[in-house]
Amino acid sequence: MKIKIIVFLLISVVGFSQKKKINQEYDYINNYYQFVYQAHYEYLNKNYQKAYDLLKTAEKNCPLLNQTGIYEPRILAECATFLNKPKEAVHYLEILVKDYGYSYNSIKNDSIFLNIQRIKSWKKLERNNEKYAKNYLEKVDFNLRKELHQMKIDDQSVRTNGYDEQKAKVIDSINQLKLYRIVVDYDFFPEYSFNQVGNYNIDNYDPEISVLVMHIRSNKADFWKPILLDLIRRGRAPARLYGNLSDSILRSNGVYDYGIYQNIGKELINDYENLDKRRIAVGLPTLAYQNFVYEYWQKEFEKYKEQNGN
Repeated sequence: MKIKIIVFLLISVVGFSQKKKINQEYDYINNYYQFVYQAHYEYLNKNYQKAYDLLKTAEKNCPLLNQTGIYEPRILAECATFLNKPKEAVHYLEILVKDYGYSYNSIKNDSIFLNIQRIKSWKKLERNNEKYAKNYLEKVDFNLRKELHQMKIDDQSVRTNGYDEQKAKVIDSINQLKLYRIVVDYDFFPEYSFNQVGNYNIDNYDPEISVLVMHIRSNKADFWKPILLDLIRRGRAPARLYGNLSDSILRSNGVYDYGIYQNIGKELINDYENLDKRRIAVGLPTLAYQNFVYEYWQKEFEKYKEQNGN
């Protein structure tokens, strides 16, 4: 089994390295992610002009992404609405519907956008929304979604009701072979923001498999790290994955390099003084931003529970 895996990976690496890669000319690590993290921080603090300016800088540097948990086009649409730029707001809403399969009706019924629905570009969006939805679904690879869903089921099957080490080794090896083939074939780490994967609500399959990165073993990490870093640099993988892999293989000794886990004291982070430099170099936000976002949503969740009597 191990020999087959090694041979497969060596052959795949040669083929992958020779393929022309998408977004090869862009560097999201140095020219995009940090602007977006700062913009998200300003947006959550209702500083809409600052958020807008930072996101426009990011968009000028690299093609706009729609990162899970941030959703750049949505933030730009909201900021443009608040800043009295209705035409621009509709432009970003059209991106959400056309490129990411967002529901036109949910956007139409959102109170934030009620006052921009009289302009000409909104009428165009309204007129074309069904065509956009149809075209979006035609881009989705439903066989890929099904495969990703099954990979996640297999991964969890050896972990949810007690951990089976021997079965986990087999499942993890098979899943990593499948994952690498997907990376080679599609030039991305599968995630909702890519058309072929599709968003979370188009069927009953769950194609979100980032947890698999946490199950890559230390003896395979050096193979995967440069692959993930290259994808992250080109905006073709969630920016958190390199840090997730790096820290997950350090769980056994309990001292980490990137501080991806919440509530880890500085004494459990190698070279803490240079932590943010390391994080930024692999596409992660600063630790302060990570903690701010975590605490922000914790507070929002508590508010929600109070309002709903939970």
